[in-house]
Amino acid sequence: MSQPFDPNRALSELRNDASEEDPAECSLERASRDLQIRSDPDRVAPAGPIAWPWSREARARSQARDLSLQARLDIFQDDLRSIRIANEVLNRAATMRAVEAAETAIFEIRCLGETVRFAILNRTHLEMTRQFVAQLEIFEGFRGRVTTEILDALKERALTNSPPA
Repeated sequence: MSQPFDPNRALSELRNDASEEDPAECSLERASRDLQIRSDPDRVAPAGPIAWPWSREARARSQARDLSLQARLDIFQDDLRSIRIANEVLNRAATMRAVEAAETAIFEIRCLGETVRFAILNRTHLEMTRQFVAQLEIFEGFRGRVTTEILDALKERALTNSPPA
């Protein structure tokens, strides 16, 4: 059975709760208990030994119960809204991290590709220079045996990278 409603006792309880509030003591269980106490229709219109459905107390209890349910529904909807917003924020953060990781990987792949490309070009230039110097040395071996015009033609052919005939 519930106790009869005493406004002075309720006021003193509210004042004591406000003055003794410890930040370390604020926990989920305490908040749930406070919500349960504040949304209890018996605090608004306590039930008597006999409750007639058409009495003023019964109507007040019914209205208090409806308002209590509506308040709980509003709190639940607010909680859902905050969860959805947090989910959206976390999804955006995860997407941003994935995009950042992808951009970093693409940059590293491009750097590696450019490094390989320059290494290939450098090796090719070096090989071409070696071949050109080797052909020039071969042609210098012909000096004195062929005319200067033929030797110049062979050097020109080596410059244009045509194979010697």
